[in-house]
Amino acid sequence: MINFLPFSPSFGFSDLYNKFSGDFPASEIKTYPFANLRLFFETKNNLPAYLKLDETKIGDFENFKEIFLRGDNFYLIAYKYFEPNQLYSFDHKLKGILILRPTGAGKNLKIISYFDAVYSALQKEFEYGQSLLRQEYVLIERRFQYINRLTEFLLSDYDDLQTAIRKNQNIFAKYGVIISEVYINVFRNFYSNFVDYLSDENFTAIKNLVYPSKKEVQSFRFAVRINFKHVNSIEAKELVVLSFYNGLRDMGFIAESTVFEQLYDLFDNRRREKEKIIWIKDATSLHSFYKLLEDEKIIEDSENKHWKILADYFKIGETDIEAAELKKLKGTTSAKVKDNLNAVIKEFNLNIHT
Repeated sequence: MINFLPFSPSFGFSDLYNKFSGDFPASEIKTYPFANLRLFFETKNNLPAYLKLDETKIGDFENFKEIFLRGDNFYLIAYKYFEPNQLYSFDHKLKGILILRPTGAGKNLKIISYFDAVYSALQKEFEYGQSLLRQEYVLIERRFQYINRLTEFLLSDYDDLQTAIRKNQNIFAKYGVIISEVYINVFRNFYSNFVDYLSDENFTAIKNLVYPSKKEVQSFRFAVRINFKHVNSIEAKELVVLSFYNGLRDMGFIAESTVFEQLYDLFDNRRREKEKIIWIKDATSLHSFYKLLEDEKIIEDSENKHWKILADYFKIGETDIEAAELKKLKGTTSAKVKDNLNAVIKEFNLNIHT
């Protein structure tokens, strides 16, 4: 129904295959199996000209132009949602719903989910990628190099997708979830069929995505103490995280724009899915905040990943900070900052002990 990408009836080998076949070495690798999945989450400027996207054809462009003009990811999905089509119309008030126009007299309207339309398009690209990979895998002689280079490309694409999802620039970022599912299916296939060709590094990276360990440290976890509430209870955890959320905002440590879920994820041992938390004070106070969490035994041991976790979850103002930089810092020397941080911790302890 919706053609996201043009279909080509002719078959051709990818740049990646040509590079490692030696017959037609490619100077630059732009095409490889499953490369088209990137197009579903790219920005406008990174989409190829052959897609012939024309914003002047979009009705109600003024209402939605911010999505198109500010360089958001998931541009193609947004564009196709608003692009006029003879087969369907849509209601802006029903997010993700397409209303199909009848093609003949006496036929009723049909309502479908836009998620289904996107998913169908993704499945077509998945199947095409599988077919291309199968053909190239059988014919290529330098199989080890081919499979590992392809794996590196796809792992990089997947990381870029997760970054685009976390930016959460518009409603269409939600479609990143189903794009992620397709990538995981690709990696699951690699894990099952190419284990003999994967390097140790690539095998481990894929294994962690396909079969993530619940014990793997992703962010902080509340420690278990005799006088702590049962912090594995969702209600209890929400209450104590809310204490941090209110305290850190009231004391001016995190931005007013911070949402509760950002802080909740920080203490739920999960990969960050939302934007980084903006720490308003300087990095030395963030260093001190962590040290208080550690000294007060509020969090479990993070297997020396604490600086990495902080760097992944926070930025200082509008600037990202490296884990190595945080590690080199010393705590704040400001008595006022220390007092305010201690007040936040004190309030937390009151909540968690009750």
